[in-house]
Amino acid sequence: MRRGMFDMDEVTGRQLDWSLFRRFLGLVTPYRRNAAAAMLLLPMATAARLLQPYLVKVAIDRHIVPGQLAGLEWVAALFLLTVCGESLLGFGQAYLAQSVGQRIMADLRRQGFARLLRLPVSFFDRHPSGRLVTRLSGDVENVGELFGSGVAAAFGELFSLVFIVGLMWWLNPALTGVAFTLIPLLVLILWLFRRSMRGAMRQVRARVADLNGYLAERIAGIHEVRLFGQEGRTLEEFGGLQENYRQSSFRAIHWDAFLFSALETLTALAIAGILWRGGSGVLAGTTTFGTLVAFVEYVQRFFAPLRKLSAQYSLLQSSNASLERLFQLLDEAPEASGSSPAAGRGALRLEQVCFSYDGRTPVLHDIDLAIEPGQTVALVGDTGSGKTTIGRLLLRFYAPENGRILLDGVDLAGLEPELVRQRIGWVAQEPFLFSGTVRDNLDPRQQLDNGALLALIERCGCLRAVERLGGLEGRIEERGKNLSAGERQLLCLARALVQQPALIVFDEATSRLDVATEALVRQEMELAQRGRSALIIAHRLRSVSHADCIHVLHHGRIRERGSHAELLAADGLYARLWRLQDLANGGISPGK
Repeated sequence: MRRGMFDMDEVTGRQLDWSLFRRFLGLVTPYRRNAAAAMLLLPMATAARLLQPYLVKVAIDRHIVPGQLAGLEWVAALFLLTVCGESLLGFGQAYLAQSVGQRIMADLRRQGFARLLRLPVSFFDRHPSGRLVTRLSGDVENVGELFGSGVAAAFGELFSLVFIVGLMWWLNPALTGVAFTLIPLLVLILWLFRRSMRGAMRQVRARVADLNGYLAERIAGIHEVRLFGQEGRTLEEFGGLQENYRQSSFRAIHWDAFLFSALETLTALAIAGILWRGGSGVLAGTTTFGTLVAFVEYVQRFFAPLRKLSAQYSLLQSSNASLERLFQLLDEAPEASGSSPAAGRGALRLEQVCFSYDGRTPVLHDIDLAIEPGQTVALVGDTGSGKTTIGRLLLRFYAPENGRILLDGVDLAGLEPELVRQRIGWVAQEPFLFSGTVRDNLDPRQQLDNGALLALIERCGCLRAVERLGGLEGRIEERGKNLSAGERQLLCLARALVQQPALIVFDEATSRLDVATEALVRQEMELAQRGRSALIIAHRLRSVSHADCIHVLHHGRIRERGSHAELLAADGLYARLWRLQDLANGGISPGK
């Protein structure tokens, strides 16, 4: 299995980060009453549980061994009361703790998703969607368990240990010393577990992210997988990722099983020592039989919290990695904001614009381009020449490295991106529609009433499709799969016009349509251009021959500009491309 493709989650051995934990406590603050109540109930439930062996001692020493049955019923009743109290207090504590955890999960998902919606497009270029889904699902759930099953439970187990040690010492210091002769060995075992489990849990989380990222990529490209016979390769790569995850999980399971077995062995050794020393004491009359029974119970209950603390330590380590990734997401700088653009007619100017996606490989070089109000300008060129990149810069998805872009005389860098995108309409090559109603897709801001929206839909030539769906409240399926390609494109055109943009950009908007559908969509596009500025990005030259000015891009530079007739007369790059496409279309006359 090749590495590096999906291993983007750093796996480190860093211990529990207390700065992250303090920040986590800030998430608990809004629910501090429930959290405090859950923490308060923990020692009460623990006390009720640990009183039970002492009550057994009292029953044995004061009633059963002496044969004094009077009063035994009260000890039994008190024992039953502590059992019921433990159950009720435990239920209340678990309910409150888990409710806090669930609210923290909801807050993290909401904050994380809200931040994702505000991040620049360049962030998504660096982070696969599957990994981001893991952040808002697996990592959030992991952190949500940190309070209910981690912090609160660990506090309860620590209190239980302290309470047990105190009771044991109070009952019989000598037997307590016997039980704790194994403490050095216990410390060594816990140290080995802690050191090894930390790295194992980080590996598990990273491998889960690898799997999710790969699955998201292959499911999104399932048509290409089937079309190009990639099933075998996909299964092989998935098998490699699955094996990495299995091995990482097995390593964590190995250390968890090691701790369980080691603690069971230590428990048995401690009980054996107590039976030997305590049995001798009972025979010698220095220790009561009830004390011996209670000690056996307390030793078992001493090691049980250690087993639980080991599981909670694993959770704390896993949550530490999840907290790190979630807070990294929440700390990502959102898209830069700006001022509101003043009303204008859609004049656009690019001045000496240079751009690179990675900071090393230039995509655009010294682009100068102007679109006057009401003018139609076209960008043409080979694939990879930089046409779509210019469109993305106009929408403020990216910022130029050098130069500036002016909208109605104001630099785009100082304008609010959301408002810029309302002033500039966009119809993309691949029409994207969300699952939901027609109205939710076309006019989510409720800018038009039903009549005005239907009139616009009719002008865009897609009223029949909308009526077939059931009107404005008709349902569009995921990605518009219950519509034809042409219907999707026309609805995207209507969506772009809802906000009444001063400038509209068509990015290869007809390149994937058949001839008849392309003619229909182009007709509606030409109607939409009336009265507003338009930028047409295309590689089919026939679709831009009517433009007022055509700019020819080659390797990120504008090599030629002029009208269709002027560029043909110049007999340069545009004329050569025209002749090539003319031959591909059956030798149509260049003058047409």
